[in-house]
Amino acid sequence: MLKKKSAPTNPNTGLGENIDKAGLKTLLAKSRVNLNDIISTSSAPQFIINQDHKIVYWNRALEELSNITADNILGTNKQWKVFYNTRRPCMADFIVNGRLEDIPKWYGTEDGSKFMLKYQGTSESKGLGNSCEAVAFFPRMGKKGKWLHFTAMAIKDFKGDVIGAVQSFEDVTKEIKLQKKLLETLEEKEVLLREIQHRIKSDLQIIRAMIHFQSYYIDHDPSLELFKEIQNHVNSMTRIHDKLYRSKDLTNINMENFIKSLVIDLFRIHGVDNNRVNVGVNAKVMLNINTAIPCGLMINELVTSSIRRNLQSTSSEDSEGESFREMDKITIKIIPQGESFLMTVYDNAPVLLESFNLQDKTLSMWFVNKLAAQLGGLVDLKQDNGTLFNITFREMKFEEEF
Repeated sequence: MLKKKSAPTNPNTGLGENIDKAGLKTLLAKSRVNLNDIISTSSAPQFIINQDHKIVYWNRALEELSNITADNILGTNKQWKVFYNTRRPCMADFIVNGRLEDIPKWYGTEDGSKFMLKYQGTSESKGLGNSCEAVAFFPRMGKKGKWLHFTAMAIKDFKGDVIGAVQSFEDVTKEIKLQKKLLETLEEKEVLLREIQHRIKSDLQIIRAMIHFQSYYIDHDPSLELFKEIQNHVNSMTRIHDKLYRSKDLTNINMENFIKSLVIDLFRIHGVDNNRVNVGVNAKVMLNINTAIPCGLMINELVTSSIRRNLQSTSSEDSEGESFREMDKITIKIIPQGESFLMTVYDNAPVLLESFNLQDKTLSMWFVNKLAAQLGGLVDLKQDNGTLFNITFREMKFEEEF
């Protein structure tokens, strides 16, 4: 005796293909009731349109957001009235028509919408298919308008054909205002920093001019040398400030590029041939302007000291004062160490003065120690086959200056 074959099952519904019509009607009725309950009680404002673009669901949350009751809008295709002054398609309409490519033409044109769409845009949601999302400003909503984040998704039948679309909304006005305020604050901070840089540069130029003018009245050679050294320090500070403040992002200075550029400038000023010095820079870190300036000034002092010591050592060997022996070496590193950084500056120039140490009373060493202390750092000196400075420091935050 043959057994009766069971009806094939639809993979999309889990229902047998031979289900009777009465049972199907009952199932569809229950589904509508369940869908209505879900939409109506959802805390997210939502509406649903059918394939004729007529509204079939308009939940309570959307009634509160739009001040339009479901009784006054169900069965119409006037969903646009809630959001726009003139008739135009909503995102759900594009979903039903299958015209997702037209969405960018309509969104981002209202006053204020471009601000957010510039960053977020209208995008097709991944993994959902026939669904989109966007953020835009709706001036008709509320007293001053509202920013809404909204999504639209296709509703499909058993065969996968689109028979409608659901559109949901989220009021993000507070978030957008906060984001705007943060951007304005960042812009104001950037302008303030640029203004400070301009004033510092002007003040340094005045100081440099005064020192240069006073040097004409000094006959005492040691005093004149001291004035020249001070003037060189001021020149270095001016050059480093100008170089760093030309960066587009003052909160993230590429230290490796900055140090390489600084060393090239120092070689040019002192007449050093780049090809005769093996310079190694390893500083793959980003520091803010408040930390980069002291670091740059310390590197300037230590590399300048190296150049001068090397020039002194070669002066007795080369009557013309040809700089640097073949091949001399300068190595500069900045390495992260937890919440701090370790900066090392090494050169193999000979140490000419036995008294050269951290307590050296020269202006350069005093300056290096003060700059390190400004960054909460310590300076350690080792002299073995050259000179090695180890400087630990931490990044200075903007707020720490006030």
